[in-house]
Formats: sequence, C-alpha cells, structure tokens
Amino acid sequence: MSRIVIANVDSDAMCGNDMPPEIHALSSMCCCRLIVMAESEQDMVVVPHSISDEFIRYVNELLGRNLSARNVVVPRDGDEKQLILNDESLNDGYVAAEIRSRAGGSVAGWELETYFSDRAAVTLAEELQLAGAGPARNFLRAGGAETYNSKVLFRQLAEAIGAPVAEGRIAASERELAGAIAELMDRTGRVMVKQDLNSGSAGNTALTSFDEDVLTGASRVRRLTRGADVAEVARELWTEVAVQRNTRVVVEAYHFSQAVHYTEHYVHGPGRAPALMNFGEMRMEPTFIGFEIPCQRLGPQDIGEMIAHATNLCREAGDRGFTGYMNVDSILTEDGQMLFTEVNGRMGDCTHIDYLARALVGDDYNRTHVVLTRNWVKATSFGATLKALGEAGVLFDHDTRSGVVIPIEDTDRSGTVDYMVIGHDAAHARDIEARTLDVLRAQTA
Repeated sequence: MSRIVIANVDSDAMCGNDMPPEIHALSSMCCCRLIVMAESEQDMVVVPHSISDEFIRYVNELLGRNLSARNVVVPRDGDEKQLILNDESLNDGYVAAEIRSRAGGSVAGWELETYFSDRAAVTLAEELQLAGAGPARNFLRAGGAETYNSKVLFRQLAEAIGAPVAEGRIAASERELAGAIAELMDRTGRVMVKQDLNSGSAGNTALTSFDEDVLTGASRVRRLTRGADVAEVARELWTEVAVQRNTRVVVEAYHFSQAVHYTEHYVHGPGRAPALMNFGEMRMEPTFIGFEIPCQRLGPQDIGEMIAHATNLCREAGDRGFTGYMNVDSILTEDGQMLFTEVNGRMGDCTHIDYLARALVGDDYNRTHVVLTRNWVKATSFGATLKALGEAGVLFDHDTRSGVVIPIEDTDRSGTVDYMVIGHDAAHARDIEARTLDVLRAQTA
C-alpha cells in the first residue's frame, strides 16, 4: 500500500509560542529525516523544504530504494520561506493538489503517517479522504493528540495512575507561579518552570539558590538569591513564559539525575495493550543531543520499573481515545528514584532511528546491537563528509551490520549533520563514534 508521511515537526500544537529563525531551521532539518520512511516510488513525504538530491541518493543506496524529488512534497513557497507545517502551509489547497497530481488522481485507500496528528494534519487527511472514521477520527479532530503534548495534562495522567513524578504545581497566573516557587524551592534548592507546550527542553527555566549556571534539562538557568522577592521574580518570569498559546506552566522541584531515559510505544487505543517499540538513554549536554539505545547504565529492575510505568501511562492514554506513537520521558535521580517527566503523543527523535535500525539490522536490534546518535554536528559538504567517513572505514557496512549512518544532512543551510552509530556492543559503538567524531572535527577544524 502506498504511503503519505506528513513530517510536521514543531508545529503550532507542539510549540506554544512562535520559534526564532534558528529553531525553524533545526525543525526543518528534523522534518526532512522522515524521507527514510518512503519505501516505494509512489510514497510521498510532506516536508517544509526540498531535500537535496545528494541525500536522496544516499538513502537509496543505504536502504535499496528508488526515490527521487518526486517523493518529496513541499508547500507553496517552501523553498523561498522558512516554514513549519501548520494549518496555513498544509491546508491552502496546494499540498493536497500536489499529492493528487503525483498520484495520478485519488489517494483514497493509501496509508497515512503523521509525525503529529494535530488538527492541521487531520484537516489535510480529511481533504485527501484518509482521515479514517469513528471515535478515533473524532478524537483527533477535537485536538485529542495535541493534549498529549501538554505538560499539564501529563501530570494529570501520571497522578491518575500513580506514576512517580516530582512534587509540582500548576500555575496559571503570576500569583500562582510565585506561590509554587516559594513552596517548592526549599525541597531541593531548585525548581524547574516548564511551559505547558513546547518541544524538547525549550521553554524549561530552572531557578536555583546555588552558584551554578547549567542544569540538565534546562534551556535557561536563573539564580534566586536568599531573601529575593519571589513575587517580583515570578512577575518577570511570567511575562517570558506565559506567551501566545502558552497560558499555564508546570513548576516542579528539581532533582539531579544519574541519567535521563525514554521509552517509545505504539498505542492502539481503548482496550488494547500498547506495543513497546524501543527504549534508551537520552544524552544531555545539558539539553538533549542524542540517544544511547538500549540504555547501558540502568539495571534490570530499573528498566522493568521504567517500562511498566510507561506502559501504564500509554494504556491510560489509549483508554481515553489516543492512538499512535507515544514517547515517555523519565529520570533516575541520584538517590535511585525513578521519576517521570513528560509524555509526547507523537513520533519522537527516536522514531526514524528505530525505523532505520530495524531496516538495517532487524527487529531485534535492541537485543543484538547498541545504537548511539548525536544531533547537529558540524560538517562540510555532504559529499565530502561521506567520502571522509568512507576513507576512515566507519560508514555502515551491510555485511558486518555495523558502522555509522547519516540519518539527515543539512550542510547547505546549517552546516550540520546527525549521525547514528550501530555497533555490536557498547564498546564497539563507542569506538566507531570516536572515529566518526575525529573525521567530522578534522573536516571543520
């Protein structure tokens, strides 16, 4: 069956306030990586801007595909303007017309995949007669998937099933924010203020009473000196975080973590168990920069606890009507406590990695291999990068089922690539990664 993939990363429903141009650029790069999910000459991937012919040739060689620019659908003016895939760019009629034209008419009966099944994506699906029917369709039309990008809803979901979370409060005003900071600051000497809607660690502001400027998971760190006017701090902070579509924040006691972890599931809806797709450690410096799959530092008991609670969260979401990919984040604190931090009802940065690992190694790759990834690594031209990696003997080899893969390149726009290392064990993967970084750093020195 032919497939359409809507790569709507960092859409309006994911990010509660408009993003600066440099974040738009990173989002565009993240969208384009989903070209790997186009399997046939008929499949189409909707992305904000064109994908280079060079990268499409690389994907063809890596995965045995026969893709071309015809498989890539770009909204009107996508190559002239910096777009995100929202209602304005997806639903002016141009994208639907392009899809139908390339398909030779109707696409009824095709498979549809969305990075995020927000209302803009559902509207396009309905225009193409691919939105399905029944309660699941109505749930999505009502913004159901969008609620599972909310950090406020996450706390409600976690409390409903008894999943362990950091002590926290919801604030919808300056006064509530000041009260939450004052109440929670004494727990650990630090609090994290999270925008309700945002992507990754963006929108996370840490307040600390200690002499420190960097905290894992925080995009900004502010010092709160003893005796400071908390009401004044809250008043200033509120004007920065409660903007546009963000009208609430979550305030939590901050805990140092040994590591940050995630699980990805596919949720089948009411009455069915979610399927575990993959799990691993999130590499943080101090915000997210890549994965280690599966995680190497968690013991069997902790892995079991993490997956059990995550599965319960996904099952509860499914019983409430959600279907699709769901990512669940957690930390292991320094004192060995598992705490859950958020759910995201959509694909994640791991979804295309999982797809590639299954295609290249097999569905049991989590048992037989270790995968390491890193995002936004500086690189020269894509061709030069591939040549240098090939000369160093680290490019993925189908015979050995190991080596480095480039899941996406953006050398012309941002001068960066992502890499994905596949090793037979952790030591092997780290050796390939070290050699890969040596090559990339030598190119950009």
